[in-house]
Amino acid sequence: MGCGVRFYLYLYRYRTRIVLTMAIYKGETEKRNTNHARHRPFLRWLCLSLPAVCLLAYAFHLPLPLPRLLVPSSLYDAGAGSIDTILKDAATRLALVRIRLERSPSGTEVQAAQKHYKDTGMPVSFITSTRTSGPLAAYAMHVAPESGGSTLTVLLDEAASGLPIAASLDGTPVMTASKPSTDRRISLSLPGREAGAPSGASTMELSLTSGSGGTARVSRLVLVKNDPLEPRILMISEKTDARSLIEAIRPLRKIGYRDLSLANIYDYELVVLDAPVFIEIEGATATLLADYVTRGAGSLMVIVDSPSIGKPGDAPALERILPVDLSPRSLSRLPDAAMAVALDVSGSMYGDKLSLAKAVGLELVANLKPSDEAGILLFDDEARWLYPPAPVANLDAKKTLSPLRAGGGTRLYPAVLECLTALEASSQAEKRLVIVSDGITAPADFDGLAARAFSSGITISAMALGEEYDRALLTRLSLGSGGRFYRVKNAREVPSLIIEDRKSASRTVFSEEPVGIVDIAGVVAGKLGGMARLGPKADALAFYSSEAGDPLLITRRLGSRSVLVYASDVYGRYGKEFLETPAVLSVFQAVIGGLFLERPPSLMITETADGLSLSIQGDYLVSPSLLLADASARVVAELDFDKLSPGRFYAEPGRQQKGRYTALIEDRGVIVTRFPFYVNAQASASPSDSAAAADAYRTPFWVLLKNTHAWLIAFFVCSLGATLLLRLRP
Repeated sequence: MGCGVRFYLYLYRYRTRIVLTMAIYKGETEKRNTNHARHRPFLRWLCLSLPAVCLLAYAFHLPLPLPRLLVPSSLYDAGAGSIDTILKDAATRLALVRIRLERSPSGTEVQAAQKHYKDTGMPVSFITSTRTSGPLAAYAMHVAPESGGSTLTVLLDEAASGLPIAASLDGTPVMTASKPSTDRRISLSLPGREAGAPSGASTMELSLTSGSGGTARVSRLVLVKNDPLEPRILMISEKTDARSLIEAIRPLRKIGYRDLSLANIYDYELVVLDAPVFIEIEGATATLLADYVTRGAGSLMVIVDSPSIGKPGDAPALERILPVDLSPRSLSRLPDAAMAVALDVSGSMYGDKLSLAKAVGLELVANLKPSDEAGILLFDDEARWLYPPAPVANLDAKKTLSPLRAGGGTRLYPAVLECLTALEASSQAEKRLVIVSDGITAPADFDGLAARAFSSGITISAMALGEEYDRALLTRLSLGSGGRFYRVKNAREVPSLIIEDRKSASRTVFSEEPVGIVDIAGVVAGKLGGMARLGPKADALAFYSSEAGDPLLITRRLGSRSVLVYASDVYGRYGKEFLETPAVLSVFQAVIGGLFLERPPSLMITETADGLSLSIQGDYLVSPSLLLADASARVVAELDFDKLSPGRFYAEPGRQQKGRYTALIEDRGVIVTRFPFYVNAQASASPSDSAAAADAYRTPFWVLLKNTHAWLIAFFVCSLGATLLLRLRP
């Protein structure tokens, strides 16, 4: 009985608990449903407003933010100085930029990453790895050009504190200490090049050793000696064993033309091209030499001692800056030539064309020299000589050309073939064929004719007449043989075209005959046995000329630099007595000496993990700028110095590839000093502001898609989601 009562009471209590629990759950459910009902209008409003927000963002060209986890990434390995290249490549891709570095990013790299994010919306992250290195943290070299040596200051890293330190220069110990100074700095004096040492021996190696035994850590630096006696003239010549007038005036370094592309011309203030062959100088090298002058890095001198320098058009970049034209001033100074004129008298030349053709034929003959050979061939259906090739003095072209009449068909091929055959038989060094026609002719193998002319040394020039002419054919004939195409509109143009055409095909004229020389005042200065006949440019100044007015020593100013031409031999072949005249030597010394600058400022070059920085000091400096050239004479950096105080300036070209460089300091258009140095890329310490910027940098979480069309995609996605949500819920 007692057990039954207890069991009944237990069931009653359990039933009561279930009922209470069900009541509480029912209340909570009703409360939750009430809350959902209360929030349902807000959720519906939010779903409906999202598409409108997307359209507004699209209308105002706002970027679309996305978590960076949703965007693919691109990984780059950063070499020295490659951050700009990496970010330029990454800007074309829709991907995060991950850059792997062997050290912390520099302040410049952090700024570049922030700018990349601002411009493209793509975050940049840096992956750094610990680099094992020697004890070198940073170093600076102070150069005082008036002295022969330099001062090197080395900052050791913290791991070298309290450990033995030793330094050796080119294997010779220069310092040993049980431990470095409290500020971890070592200062060493570096000598210049020893007297009698060969030119170019300008580098040395400094070895720093921290610790001892198997735990020693070593850093090695390549350093460039400050050598005020290093030659400032680079002469490119094949006469390496002979001594020239230039060498008698100033010390120089002489190399062959095969080594010109390997030399760093920015190390020198004057480059001398001795007897160059312009057509053999590569276009890139010619452009480099022209840029070297126009940038104000140095002056250029060209020695013309033979006609082998070439003809106009062989090296346009160099010819533009020369003080002379490579051709003589007038037609009368050109070499003798054999010229054949193929004159079109076919029916297509009827009327004004034939009249103009007659005028062209007359002018062609009239503007030749009496010693030239000329022949006139008429062609229509047939080719026939009106006047076979013979000396111009015996030709009366005016009388024979007057009665010509146009008629018949046109066959240009036989006419050109006949002229080429006649010119090939001539003994003249220069051979030319001038076609006077509209080029409207029966088809034939004209490319074969152009190839034959080219192989025979015959230049074909085409002068097109009238409004209708076959430009393609006439151009193929002329350019294929090394000639030129001309459009002749009236007879008045012909004389200048003839002179231009003759000059363009002629090598430089070099006359090996006695010639009197006068100075700038017209006073007789001596005689030479040979010189080039060159045409002076209007803005050039001739210090010496021939009695006929041909420039011998002529200069042209380009900004702060000069381009000089000497139109004879500088080894005494054509005038040893002239070159040894005291007055002539004085002029050469003054002209060449005036090309050099003599007041270089002091310079401090510092290298840290962030790269290079330069500071200069000179009381006369106003607004200096830096030009940085690598060992291949490629300009890798151009920037202005920041003013720190009167006479003190600072520039930071940043991280560069390991190797040898030349720093040129320009002030008010003049290069005031140049200094070769070596980038070692071994320093491990960063400046405090750069290190702080790297520590503070955080990769942005959001990708900002700059393409506003992404908002349209988001609009359609949000619209679809809102539609589904509204359909599925009551």
